[in-house]
Amino acid sequence: MLAARGIIVPNRCCFCNVDLETITHLFFECSYTFNIAKSLLPWLHNLFMRPNIYQLYDSILEQGFKSNTRNYYLLTASTMIYFIWRARNDRLFGGNVDCNVTISAKMRKAVMFKTHDWMTAEFFQPHLRWSLRQPGAMLTYRPIRF
Repeated sequence: MLAARGIIVPNRCCFCNVDLETITHLFFECSYTFNIAKSLLPWLHNLFMRPNIYQLYDSILEQGFKSNTRNYYLLTASTMIYFIWRARNDRLFGGNVDCNVTISAKMRKAVMFKTHDWMTAEFFQPHLRWSLRQPGAMLTYRPIRF
C-alpha cells in the first residue's frame, strides 16, 4: 500500500533485521518484540509455540481469569501491539530507535495510567492491589494476602 503511494519502506524487520516484516513476524516471530511481550504477559514464557494475534487474545479470554484480570491482560495486549507498531514507525520514519527496555517501560506506564481509575472502580474489591516491582519488571495484579 505504501509503495503504491511512492513511500519506500524496507521489507526487513526493523527490530531484528533478519526476517521479512509481516504482521505475524513483527508481533510474535521476532525475538526482539516477543521478549517485550514476555515481559508484559507472564504466561507467554510457558508456551511451546509463539502465538499469533488471534491466539493471544483467545488465550486471554479462555484462561478463566476473573473479569478485572482478563480486562487488564486485554488492555496490556492491545497496548503492546500499539507500542510495538509505534516503535516500528518511529524507527522507519522518525529515526528514533528505542531499546526494548524503553519500549516496555512506555507500555507499562500507559497501562498504569489507563488502569489508575480502575483502582477506585466499584468492581474492584478493596483487598486487591497493583504492584510495580523493580524497573524492567512487569506490572502485576496480585491479591493481597491477609
